[in-house]
Amino acid sequence: MTFTAPTGSRRRAALTAGVIGAALALAGCAGSTPAANDTAAAGDGTFPVSIDTAYGEVTVDKKPERIVVLTSTYLELLPYIDEKPIASSEDDASIRDYSPWLSDVDRGEVTPDLVDADYAPSPEAIAALAPDLILTDIWNTDEALYEQLSEIAPTYVGVETDTQTSWQDHLASIAELTGHDPAVVDDVEADLAADFATAAAKLPGLQGKSYIVPVYFTDNQFWPTEYGNDPLMAIGLVPSDQQPHGDVTSDEVGTISQENIDKLTEDVVFVAASGAVSEEVIDQTFAALEADPRVAELPAAKNGTWLYLTGPQWTAINGGTPLSYRWWLDQVMPELEASALNQSAQ
Repeated sequence: MTFTAPTGSRRRAALTAGVIGAALALAGCAGSTPAANDTAAAGDGTFPVSIDTAYGEVTVDKKPERIVVLTSTYLELLPYIDEKPIASSEDDASIRDYSPWLSDVDRGEVTPDLVDADYAPSPEAIAALAPDLILTDIWNTDEALYEQLSEIAPTYVGVETDTQTSWQDHLASIAELTGHDPAVVDDVEADLAADFATAAAKLPGLQGKSYIVPVYFTDNQFWPTEYGNDPLMAIGLVPSDQQPHGDVTSDEVGTISQENIDKLTEDVVFVAASGAVSEEVIDQTFAALEADPRVAELPAAKNGTWLYLTGPQWTAINGGTPLSYRWWLDQVMPELEASALNQSAQ
């Protein structure tokens, strides 16, 4: 079984700030912040600028003015450096189904045919826009396609070759490539940490409580995944022994069958639906769980902290960004605040 992240990472108040800092730092551990070579000092606004990426060195000779965006992550990050795309592939349906937090973000000219039916970039459609910087990712751009795109314009695909590049590394990279100081990452992290601190302070009953994030499959199997660890730890929760975290990934843990649902003894459970996007599909996927009387007897259900995630709620923390994390907090905080587990500590 292979899980692919969509596009689209403790005690009481005295330790909350430290936990948030550690959790958010963990989000950046997937890779080190890329450094510009000696063609220009990082962020001083001079060009050319070169950085190392997953597919080798990328050089931008002058300030990009025509940025084409092929995955939503960059739409979420460009506003932090006051840059806008001239075009992107994210149409209104994609925003509605996957990334509602992008509804007010500048997407430039929305051009769905920049990617094909499999979300792979379309070189011909991209070339027609005469871009001077292309932002895509290794999940939809292999090296052969990357070479084609690089003939059109400098192309950035992330810095990691075998895992998801963190939002911190993405932001630092595109900041350098557009002539901005990559230290912007520190400011964005600090603001995000402050928002998580505010949220954690409203959840005294959840501090130090265990959690798990199992993806529920139509074959009645739960598969705990590491995606979502960072925001959950940032609000004061602690991963259970069954929850992949640290050096343990989802590929290294086994599934839990619905027959053994009594093993889900965590204080807080966030259940996602595998492959589900629409509410109708999610409702059908979760129907077997909602009909299982044993769910009501689980600690999280009794706590009021057994949460079924919608498609966008799952995507928001599955390799998220500050924008999607904040949207997710707004979505789940009312239920977490009102839960019996939290109210018991008031």
